[in-house]
Amino acid sequence: MRRALLLIILLLAAPLAAAPNPQDPHLFLLRDALALGIARNFNLRVDELDVPSRRHDVTAAAAAFDPALESTFYTREAEVLSGAVLYEDAYQYNQETGADLSLRKRFKVGLRSRLTFRSSRLKENSLVDSLNPEYQNFLVLNLTQPLLRDFGSQINTSQLQISENQVEAALYDYLDQVQETAARIEKAYFDLAQAQAIRALRSQSQTLARELLAANRRRLKQGVIAISEVQQAETALAARDEDVIVARQQVEMESNRLKDLLEIRAGDPLHAVPLATEPLPAVDIAYPAQEEALALALKQRLDLQRLYLTVENQKIRLAFSQNQKLPRLDLGATFGINGLSGEDRPVNLFGHQQTSPHTGDYGDAYASMVEDEGYQWALDLKLTYPLGNRAARARSAKLGIEKRQLLYRVKRLEGGIETAVNNSLVTVQRSLERLQVARRFENLAQTTLEQEMTRLKEGLSDTFRILNFQEDLVLAHLKRVKAATDFHQGLARLYREMGGNLERYGIIGAVDGPMVGEALPAP
Repeated sequence: MRRALLLIILLLAAPLAAAPNPQDPHLFLLRDALALGIARNFNLRVDELDVPSRRHDVTAAAAAFDPALESTFYTREAEVLSGAVLYEDAYQYNQETGADLSLRKRFKVGLRSRLTFRSSRLKENSLVDSLNPEYQNFLVLNLTQPLLRDFGSQINTSQLQISENQVEAALYDYLDQVQETAARIEKAYFDLAQAQAIRALRSQSQTLARELLAANRRRLKQGVIAISEVQQAETALAARDEDVIVARQQVEMESNRLKDLLEIRAGDPLHAVPLATEPLPAVDIAYPAQEEALALALKQRLDLQRLYLTVENQKIRLAFSQNQKLPRLDLGATFGINGLSGEDRPVNLFGHQQTSPHTGDYGDAYASMVEDEGYQWALDLKLTYPLGNRAARARSAKLGIEKRQLLYRVKRLEGGIETAVNNSLVTVQRSLERLQVARRFENLAQTTLEQEMTRLKEGLSDTFRILNFQEDLVLAHLKRVKAATDFHQGLARLYREMGGNLERYGIIGAVDGPMVGEALPAP
């Protein structure tokens, strides 16, 4: 629960208005976009509710050990025909009214207890009973302790342990979805930043074509060039006008995609205008080496920790099922005291009048429980064993197979994480190499274009060559933008695969490491 609270606190501390630049209220910083998207995402709200929902399962499992109060009130009357001479009439008559009040409790070690108090009033027609009506009170404690099957707190709290782990698993699922949402927002943010950079480059290319057209028209008036070169410049400008429109369209589409991830809907002031991002940041960013990145991923990946919890729950179920293969051997104990009182009714027996020492009213029956010596106790040992015990053995074997399947899934996921981390590092490293090449390409293309423009002024070049060199320069710029975007998106994916993309932007602290795993069994 601490991690969920930490996430909420940090999100509340984050600027959710996501408009840090007063001069441009539509400019989003990346961290603010992440905070806004996480705070507004409805799917995350759905997943977040799984955590309190699972807490109720814990409460329900813990309730198995809550005490329970039972009460019974009864009254009965019977006339049973009898041939015995011990009754005043030709039948045995009794009338009884009473109540039972029991407190039962199950303990985590398997002990079951029941404390019962019974109080009754009995009226009968017996000739040998010197109390009529008589009042009886019983206080009895019954204990049953399993010695084999269902013995021990680990066995009896199996469902409680599983429910507690499922709360933790729900939290892992929720935070994992938060990380994935952040990863999608980060990718969309850089896609928009790239689209904005391309739009700016296309506008620069459009400006170059417009300047060339204006220069060609001046040279045409001077009679230096033919009309075909003006037409060629006009054609190039039209093509670049279309490129600008396409680039603007891409910016608007990427802006809409980011709005969707940020839940910016109709009615929101930001809905009617395209969003803007910061320019693509520099690439001089340190990142973990392969060994460190993999170690962090295996420690922090929440889907892996979620799978560890699933394995742990399977171990709990397996331990319970193995316990259920044992015979049931229960030790039972009963301890009790009782009290008696009633109205005196002398009885003539063997020529002597007999009376009871327990005469009194209903309240005297309680005093009798303490003052007199009415007691009871019993011990028993009960053994039960189903012949063959096939059902318990089958359940245990099935759970053992399922545990092995889970361990294989753990190994497969660990292998997939390693591959994903390696591929992200490849993307980052190769993007940096591409960026270096693109920068050399830019320098060469810029120098070549400047030299060719000088030649054009001297009448040694033509429009076709200038347009080609301009396209080379634009292509070099595009390659640099694409390489820089791939670097930042690759770096974002690396931190997502490491499970640290929220920590990277200070949205949430580091997640604790996984539970202790276990070796993969032999096939």
